[in-house]
Amino acid sequence: MTALHQPADLRDVLGIAFTDHQLAAATAPLEPGLVVAGAGSGKTSVMAARVVWLVGTGQLEPDRVLGLTFTNKASAELAHRVRTSLAKAGVRPRPSDDDLGEPVVLTYHAYAGRLVTEHGLRLGIEPRSRLLADATRYQLAARVLRQHRGQLAYLTSPLRMLVGDLVALESELSEHLVTSAALREWDEHWIAELERDSAALRGDKGTKTHCDELDKMAVAARRRIELSRVVDDYRTAKQDLDALDFGDQVALGARLAEQLPEVGQAERERAGVVLLDEYQDTSVAQRRMLAGLFGAPAAPGHPVTAVGDPCQAIYGWRGASVSNLDGFGEHFPQRDGSPAA
Repeated sequence: MTALHQPADLRDVLGIAFTDHQLAAATAPLEPGLVVAGAGSGKTSVMAARVVWLVGTGQLEPDRVLGLTFTNKASAELAHRVRTSLAKAGVRPRPSDDDLGEPVVLTYHAYAGRLVTEHGLRLGIEPRSRLLADATRYQLAARVLRQHRGQLAYLTSPLRMLVGDLVALESELSEHLVTSAALREWDEHWIAELERDSAALRGDKGTKTHCDELDKMAVAARRRIELSRVVDDYRTAKQDLDALDFGDQVALGARLAEQLPEVGQAERERAGVVLLDEYQDTSVAQRRMLAGLFGAPAAPGHPVTAVGDPCQAIYGWRGASVSNLDGFGEHFPQRDGSPAA
């Protein structure tokens, strides 16, 4: 194994002309840290170099590294970079070597799925629950809509559009960890506020356009209330089929992380260092799952390195929140409670 003594050794070992800022990120202490960098700035190379630094300096075994990213393509790229870099540094495990394993690199959803498979029984979830593909989700949603017997005064769109709306709302609720009952309560208050404002404006001239806009907003809220009741039916149908989707896995992962301390303890023993790629695209539920396992209040100081770029956030439509970048320091504080670097 190649010995690493100084951060600059990474340049020679990996053959990459890292900048001083990149080396500082790759060789940061074993504590929480956030790296914000733009497109094409070498974020993936720096994460791979960090693994090489930690393994090459004897701070960590390779199989105690957990890397998470957003897509299967990005996961494959990160895994390839890490393994290639370890091989260049002479620390890649050999087939006959039982002592050195390999880093684990997964997507956020795949990691949540692993949590549910291993610990779901603690919440009454069968570990072999069927995972719904996208096409199956839409088929099930269409069936639920056709069989719904409640009053639908505001859901007047064609079935094909309602199916998309149903799946989207159910997914948003899961990604934000909001119950359908809480959504209905909020919408009912919102409608009352809109109706008060509209009534107050109607006596004034020149306010018809404003009143019309308020009325449209109230109708949208009423549609959402009706759709949320169909969401309840859809979720019941999934339970009857003993089925989950990706949103369910993340929501259950967050529950496991926040409600069962022993799950976090087991994950921290397994993952001595956690690398979070594309962190700007994580959802509220994903962040709560990760913080519950590796952050505050259960494990301040656990070595978590998040890498992201707010200008590359593209998944806001499915629950991602750039505010996770801004709040990283508080969600993953230092051991003494101070914000992460």
